[in-house]
Amino acid sequence: MRASRIIIILLASFGAVAPEQYEDAATLCDRCACVIANRTRAVHGYDLLDCSRKGLTHMIGGWPARFDTAEPEREIVLSLSGNNLTRLEQLPATNTTLVFSCRHCNLASVAGGLFLDTANVLRVDLSHNRLTGDALTAAVFRGQYVGEDSALLLQLDELDLGANAIGHLEEDAFEHIVSLRELSLARNPLGKLAGGTARALAQLVNLEHLDLSYAELTELDESVFGGMRSLHELDLRGNRLGAVPEALYPLAALHTLNLAENPIEVLSFAQPLDYLFELNVSSMPLLHTVEVDSFAHVRMLRTLLARNNTPLEVFDMTILHHLTDLRELDLSQSMLKHLHPPNGSVALPPAAYLNVLEILLLHENPWHCDCALQKVLRYIHFFSHSDYEDEDDTRCETPHLLAAMHLVDLYYIDVCDQPEEGPAGPMYEKPAFLRPGAIFLSLLSVGIVVGLGIIIGLVIVCLKRRLAAQGLGFTSAPVRYTSVRESTTSTVFQP
Repeated sequence: MRASRIIIILLASFGAVAPEQYEDAATLCDRCACVIANRTRAVHGYDLLDCSRKGLTHMIGGWPARFDTAEPEREIVLSLSGNNLTRLEQLPATNTTLVFSCRHCNLASVAGGLFLDTANVLRVDLSHNRLTGDALTAAVFRGQYVGEDSALLLQLDELDLGANAIGHLEEDAFEHIVSLRELSLARNPLGKLAGGTARALAQLVNLEHLDLSYAELTELDESVFGGMRSLHELDLRGNRLGAVPEALYPLAALHTLNLAENPIEVLSFAQPLDYLFELNVSSMPLLHTVEVDSFAHVRMLRTLLARNNTPLEVFDMTILHHLTDLRELDLSQSMLKHLHPPNGSVALPPAAYLNVLEILLLHENPWHCDCALQKVLRYIHFFSHSDYEDEDDTRCETPHLLAAMHLVDLYYIDVCDQPEEGPAGPMYEKPAFLRPGAIFLSLLSVGIVVGLGIIIGLVIVCLKRRLAAQGLGFTSAPVRYTSVRESTTSTVFQP
């Protein structure tokens, strides 16, 4: 009897504690922003339950009474962002389309069946938490059961898992959300896409946008993107890739590729990417060579962003021979001096530079304005571009006679008529104070003055010591002063 009473007390205790694991739905609208869309005069096209930064510590226990959760055509936006939840429990049931956000919630774990009763969940944002790969099991994204061993696939469209602590993914992590179109794993310490992580991503055959930026990637398994026939946009910026990954070439539908901020030294494409329209290779700390001929594999390119590549001094504009559809080219904020081939000659005829460029950005580079540069600028019709003003920094740095001249002003002079002179010629002659002879004479003069100063100082010291030894030197005895009243002379002349 006593044992049964203890069991009853324990059950009652658990029953009293369980409701505290969820926030009371009846008072949510007193603490959160509740907005119901008016179908006739809608400010929002959706119902909004915004509980961001409201001090919640648990999942909401249900929907406020004013929310219609039975109509599939309605949409509810639920935000729990900025609350210290630590663990995410199952969402309350609804048949409406659901957009859910729990950013900056300090999440370390997620309950299995998180979306079990929200079959129409559309977008989920769980970024900026502490989630690991072990916390993201297949059970988290499982849909409603249709049998003992099977469940409906969630029709999830967008998933943001950025800025967590995901170092790997379980192989079956995404098996219930294969309809996913957009996925972000940015700013996670993935290291490499191989093994279970690669196989988990390979299941997302409907993916169109994948963000893997700043994920510390050094290696991509060649099979990771093999089944992604619909992937249009891939962001790999800020990783540790030393070359264009071989895993990219099976992406037949890839339109936009971001490789910025990777330690690539030589930019080259080994195989075709037939539908690549936009490429970003900016801010590469080691990029010193662009293999122009390899761009024959990306002939459809329309936008090429290659700014802020400080090791790059030469960019061969014969690249336009391969990129006949290029509309925008950004080469600004680098260390570019030349636009001709590395051998210094403009060998190809003007027809090789024909283009349809609409935007060409060359500012903030130390241009060397020689005959070759002027020819290339004429061939690419740079002087007809209206993107430049007199105040911008598209100017010559060398030779010194043309320093600070705007590149547009090269249209009015003929640099090729100038005599071709080496670095010692008048156009390249250094100022007088920087010539080797002047520098040598300056150093010699300084040396002589310092030497004379040392000799004179030694002579004075020796002379002073000799005079002191003979008693003729300066004395250091204190001088005694007396007042006029104490003087004996004053008493003689008193009346």
